[in-house]
Amino acid sequence: MIYDTLDNLVQYSGIAPDAVAALLKSLPEFSADSPAGKTVLIENKLFVLIQHNITRPAEDGKIETHADFADLQMVLSGEERIGYASVTGLENVTPYNKEGDYALYDFAAEKTVLLPLYPGNFAIFLPEEGHMPGRGNGSNVVKAVVKIHKSLLNI
Repeated sequence: MIYDTLDNLVQYSGIAPDAVAALLKSLPEFSADSPAGKTVLIENKLFVLIQHNITRPAEDGKIETHADFADLQMVLSGEERIGYASVTGLENVTPYNKEGDYALYDFAAEKTVLLPLYPGNFAIFLPEEGHMPGRGNGSNVVKAVVKIHKSLLNI
């Protein structure tokens, strides 16, 4: 997991050079006014999902993992908390779904760190890292979720 500010995004070029270059070029296109939807940057390997959400309490959530894609999550307006947890020892409540590239695990407060996401920072969750986005107390959030295929990662 990586947690940093967008000013430092270029420093992660070594991890995903093509993804970071494409993202730095396209970031100015996305704002709090962006409509919900998907923008493909590299076919089948890199895309941005703009989401309009209302945050929910952590205890109502599930920890998710992905096998094929890393998530770079950043808020364009509003603020949310995003959970980070190892899924070791957590109950798997939704087995891995290859088509959707996700598995879900029960939330355990004692194993989860909640990090603030606000405009100007981001969190990256590599494949298999447990995370729980969209946490908070009912506030409106516009965010970009960048999906980075593992073939673009130098890890």
